Amino acid sequence: MDGIPAIKTEPNDQELVLQFESLGDNCEFGLVQRRVGVEPLGLLRFSGAPLRNLLRALANRFEQIGDPDHIRLQPENGEFMIKLAKYDFTYHSDVKVGDVEPERLVRQQSRVVSYLARKLVDDLRDPGKIFIFRQNEPLAASDLVDLRLALAAYGNGRLLWVQQACPGHSPGSVVMVDDRLMVGYVRRFAPRSAVPELDLESWLAVLREAWRIAQEAGPPGEPPRAAHVPAPARVDITFGAEGNARAYQGFGWSGAEAGFTWSVGERSKLTIPSPGPAADYWLEMHAIPHVHPPLLRRQRLDIFVKDVWVHSFDPMPRGEVACAVPGHLIAGQESVEIVLNHPHAASPMLVGGVADDRRLAICFYRLALVCA
Repeated sequence: MDGIPAIKTEPNDQELVLQFESLGDNCEFGLVQRRVGVEPLGLLRFSGAPLRNLLRALANRFEQIGDPDHIRLQPENGEFMIKLAKYDFTYHSDVKVGDVEPERLVRQQSRVVSYLARKLVDDLRDPGKIFIFRQNEPLAASDLVDLRLALAAYGNGRLLWVQQACPGHSPGSVVMVDDRLMVGYVRRFAPRSAVPELDLESWLAVLREAWRIAQEAGPPGEPPRAAHVPAPARVDITFGAEGNARAYQGFGWSGAEAGFTWSVGERSKLTIPSPGPAADYWLEMHAIPHVHPPLLRRQRLDIFVKDVWVHSFDPMPRGEVACAVPGHLIAGQESVEIVLNHPHAASPMLVGGVADDRRLAICFYRLALVCA
């Protein structure tokens, strides 16, 4: 943020990332900002800030966070890591061990941290700010409520809670829950052990969509300027006797049943319309594999688009699953050929003594191809 005013025209990537500020829980978003070439000041931009520690700091207005008595230097891989012991935050100093006297570095960090804490408190009172929170582990509903209550104590700032994409929420999509909470979905989070391995493209897509939604909605607490319903282009296939899947099925399918259709044999084919141009796509499925332990413990599902392997589920789980499909496999095509490889198909008669000799593989309920 760093004194950068909110902008109304479509921002470039550098302007875009400056409209957001990180609340934790690691430096992934700070590295997103660095990747596009900006280095704003922010107390938590490169901090390891676990949620419960953040809540304690918010409740105390970050008091004494920059007190020299609460600053610890921890050498790690030749660099001084800074630990703010008052609230147990840790961040990189970008100062190599031996380049500066420890006492001098503590004094310098005390001044910087105290300034950044005051700045963050001021930003938290600004209704035009959008704050980002993400963590690799699932966030409990009670934790989310506690975080929202802590932010509301400062003012009407918006929270963008970033999660990993999942069935129903493709990479780059954003849902506006209410006037102070948005949920955005990136393709994947960087591993904690290798944070620079982030997915920049989906991060920028989420930020751009969140910024657009915030502009349309107007300041929190006021009536929205315009209704916004995120609706990524998609093609939905419903299986079963009442569904539309029969028009798209090729080889490898049994007859439609009440709400579902079995794939049979080793391979099955679908040819569906393209949902439209996109950088990438998201293939979502609701399906149940045919298993019958101990003779048939699992099914494997390999997905091919235009004869190119895309993803394998091994073992194939029950319920909702999804995977990414590279955009170049679909670009410019009016229809998309999807081949599903399921080599462990077996008849219920063989594995369970049931009077059904079809070689069943996977029972499909729904499938969707979504522009990401």
